[in-house]
Amino acid sequence: MITSTLTGIIMLLGAVEYSPRVAELVDSVNTDSIIAVIAGLSGEVAVTIDGEPDSLPCRFALSEGSDRAALWLAEHFEARGFTVELAPFFPHWLSGTRPLPLGIESAEELQAIFNEAQSSNGPDTMWNVVATLPGKDSLQVILCAHYDAFTLDDMWEYTPGADDNASGVATVLETARVLGVHDWQHTLRFVLFSGEEIGRFGSEAYVKDAVDRGDVILGAFNIDMIGWDTDDNPEMDIHCNRMDQASQDMGYELAELMDVYDLNINPEIHIYDATEQSDHYWFWQYDIPALLLSEDWENFNPLIHRTTDRLWAINKPFITEGIRAAVSWAATKAIFQEPDHVAEHRVGPEERLSIRISSDIIFHSSWLEISSLHPATPVIYDASGRQVKVLETLQPSAEPVRVTLDVSELPGGVYWVGVQSSKGLVAERFVLVR
Repeated sequence: MITSTLTGIIMLLGAVEYSPRVAELVDSVNTDSIIAVIAGLSGEVAVTIDGEPDSLPCRFALSEGSDRAALWLAEHFEARGFTVELAPFFPHWLSGTRPLPLGIESAEELQAIFNEAQSSNGPDTMWNVVATLPGKDSLQVILCAHYDAFTLDDMWEYTPGADDNASGVATVLETARVLGVHDWQHTLRFVLFSGEEIGRFGSEAYVKDAVDRGDVILGAFNIDMIGWDTDDNPEMDIHCNRMDQASQDMGYELAELMDVYDLNINPEIHIYDATEQSDHYWFWQYDIPALLLSEDWENFNPLIHRTTDRLWAINKPFITEGIRAAVSWAATKAIFQEPDHVAEHRVGPEERLSIRISSDIIFHSSWLEISSLHPATPVIYDASGRQVKVLETLQPSAEPVRVTLDVSELPGGVYWVGVQSSKGLVAERFVLVR
């Protein structure tokens, strides 16, 4: 075990420079948005899939529920403007080298599960969800996590998997939300794998396809279980490839970013005792720099792979800090892209209108920030475009004015809050979760 210290990191890498732009992104991570994703994915609250009410109590990789979860996750990315691919893959065997999931003792036991799935559900197709934010170049920075879940006692009916691994999925989605409105030098890929719990099939398929395509991956950041902390020591483990110096450098850089942006995390870097028990394994097999971020394995979550791995046990401040770390790493790695040329433009008074909402996922209330040189009346519209609520008119102000957006009386669903200008409607989308 190698415990990182700031002195050791600086000797290896040199100091990571503080960036106000990255700090702003780190500070924009929203806990309500994170918890809403975990609540929906773990079956705690109803969700909407393809416009219809639904729920996701089971995400076992070979179940119909896992397929619906893939659709729900793809819709999340699409709503934020990403190019999304649902990539199918099929499990296959690679002799005795196949890594077995926790709780499965033999390949024969795993094969029996597959046989049961084929007899009850038909083809055993699984799906990776791949969202792409193109950069100025094609060099790739990847954030990934697995969305499938597993319970030893009820895998076909109830697999909440709040920590393992809705916490990782929430990290990927929240990082995509925060970074998705900016331009980047390198291409960002947000990848959610299936099949991790039954043998890391999804990441195997993805990495092999990426190698065959000739993708150049600068680094892959895998997140698996960052929601459990019960000992008042906010430690997170960073697992690096002992055979790859680039992977180790990434780990030290991540630890330093936690310090530079003043995150409440005690990082511990693992190299010679690093685990291979997650999707970073396949990146390592193809010599692609990758790391795993997870909670402290010495304070191991006893609820994983059980029906008690639910939202109530998620440590909200702890997971928020972990996601802030992921945002700092991705933003630093992808590099802000400045415009090649900024044309001089005289802004007229009618154009000086901006609107910003604190989170695109809301439970009861949020806040709205508006700047306008004219009186502005925020209006809320439902998904059909019907006006459902009018807020109080704000007086002209060149500086942002923050008001409460109380939507507690509205039913769950997709909404827009907007203000009319001479150029049209300036609006922000949000999802109200009930």
